Amino acid sequence: MNQTIAVIGCGWLGLPCAIQFVAEGYIVRGTTTTPSKISILEHHGIEPYLLDLDSEEPPSKLLDCDILFINFPPGRRAENVVSRYQHRIAKVLHAAEKTGVKKIIFASSTGVYAGQQDSPLVSEDSPLQPMRNSAKAMYEAEKTLAAYTDQLTILRFAGLVGPGRNAANFLAGKQDLPNPDNAVNLVHLDDCVEAVRHIVTHHIFGAIYNVCADLHPTRSEYYTHLTAHAGLEPPTFSTQQTSPNKIVSNEKIKRELDFQFQYPDPFQF
Repeated sequence: MNQTIAVIGCGWLGLPCAIQFVAEGYIVRGTTTTPSKISILEHHGIEPYLLDLDSEEPPSKLLDCDILFINFPPGRRAENVVSRYQHRIAKVLHAAEKTGVKKIIFASSTGVYAGQQDSPLVSEDSPLQPMRNSAKAMYEAEKTLAAYTDQLTILRFAGLVGPGRNAANFLAGKQDLPNPDNAVNLVHLDDCVEAVRHIVTHHIFGAIYNVCADLHPTRSEYYTHLTAHAGLEPPTFSTQQTSPNKIVSNEKIKRELDFQFQYPDPFQF
């Protein structure tokens, strides 16, 4: 009998992952907060669920699955983002306890690392020192999920780029931006989808991996080049240093899983 995967959060990353799972023969259940997207999920062979975790708990049928992929962001502008995200995660886990699902993949962020100016390279073994509230929410969620199951695999994604998310638009036209020499940590959508697929198909549960492109140009170099190529107004940078440099290592996923990035160079996104 085919395995069942539940994807909580069929958005920019979750939907292509769910579509990939359907193509590989899995039974896939997926959630959205947008009623108009129900038909899109159905079109791709995904059993759809309209779910608002702020007001309801996931239904038991959704989480009657072999693998659970938790992939909804905390949001950067929401009030009380840390406590609100913990509340959502708690609802998911309460429902998961009822069905007994233990194999969980969690889409986290490399924002949980702070980096140090004198030692910018960070790996999965580096101390977690999230600075932004959204990253703090991810950090707390990681701890909560790890306490629930030892079959948790955490994928810490770098900045997400791909269709509909052109990095050239991130900083175009902005003035006097700080940290011009800090490294860029980005990853292409296709590599994110492949990383999730790799975890599922190779049954890698109970691990943590960074998912980030190989190369790390500086902010000024990268965004000046991209905006020029896209015909947009380039950003300008000051010499101000407001955060430590951070270079996210992807060596662990390449070494342990023989994972090869399709887009190792952010200039090729």
